[in-house]
Amino acid sequence: MKLDEDKLSTGIKSGEISRVNYLYGEERFLVKTYTDRLLDATVGKDRNDINLTKLGSTFPVDTLVDSIESMPLFADSKAVLISDLDMEKFDENGIETILNAFKDVPDECTVIISMTGNTEQLKKAKNKKLITALSKQKNAAVCEFTHLTPARVTELIMKKAAKRGCVISRPNAQHIAELTLCDLSLSSVETDKLCSYVGTGEITAGMIDKLTIKQLDTSIYSLATELTKGNRKQALLILDDLISQKIDPIVILASLSSSYIDFYHAKAAQSSGKPASQVAEDFGYAKNRTFVVTKAMNLVSRLDIAHIRNCLDILFNADLMLKTSAVDSRTVLEETIVKLSPEKSRRAYY
Repeated sequence: MKLDEDKLSTGIKSGEISRVNYLYGEERFLVKTYTDRLLDATVGKDRNDINLTKLGSTFPVDTLVDSIESMPLFADSKAVLISDLDMEKFDENGIETILNAFKDVPDECTVIISMTGNTEQLKKAKNKKLITALSKQKNAAVCEFTHLTPARVTELIMKKAAKRGCVISRPNAQHIAELTLCDLSLSSVETDKLCSYVGTGEITAGMIDKLTIKQLDTSIYSLATELTKGNRKQALLILDDLISQKIDPIVILASLSSSYIDFYHAKAAQSSGKPASQVAEDFGYAKNRTFVVTKAMNLVSRLDIAHIRNCLDILFNADLMLKTSAVDSRTVLEETIVKLSPEKSRRAYY
């Protein structure tokens, strides 16, 4: 049967754990978190290897059957952990054996299938067959962890900070979420670091900007933001920092182009009166990226759509020049930044 995160968590707390647990989804941090919680509940935090069998993406099917059917030693329960199971690697007989083994797991055993790898493989026929079969089994739980919304990540950051005994405001928690691109794993690490720094005090915006490791997309977005505001000098300083980090110039241009595509989507939607949530849905933004659309809509109010189109042409031509000519890449990037600046800012530069 299918479970959401709340029901899975409640079941673990109450000890009502399904015999087979299939955990997957885009939010890999939560997949790992609940894998650990299930292991803690079944074999203990010391991970006693005697009663824990670990299998990978493929294995002899007899090994799985034997692991499920054998009795636990010196304990009441045991677990079988299968990491990134790939049903595409098994023939039809193997698949049937695996499915039958999952149907008849004894009460002393808990099977945990933890899918923290490439989620694209789950779209293949044999893997989809397993998910469908387990979703219909009464002894199985299938839980998908999709990307969390920025609001949810912000909430979790605030809870984590409170648990560590420090104080953080909602706007500052949201700032951490945005700087880490709503990646729950990264936001957790950065929150821990900030809590260790501040102790029982308050986490301020200054501390966040000073101590948080900024992701490439965040730095590029800051660069694009400065350009929309006409702050060419600040944009060039950010570019200089990226170059000093030895970021591939083509990667810089690709990320910058992505930001301007966000601006184009936002401006087009703004002109038609659509809200940010509708824009995110129309253009297929993941839940953890909706804040990008909201910020873009706030930024593009000062720009016209013709300017944004022109910027996309400039970025396309710069990318072509980097890939087909021997011109110095730094020169291309700096000239591109100047060309992307609003007309008034360019005149000041020249």
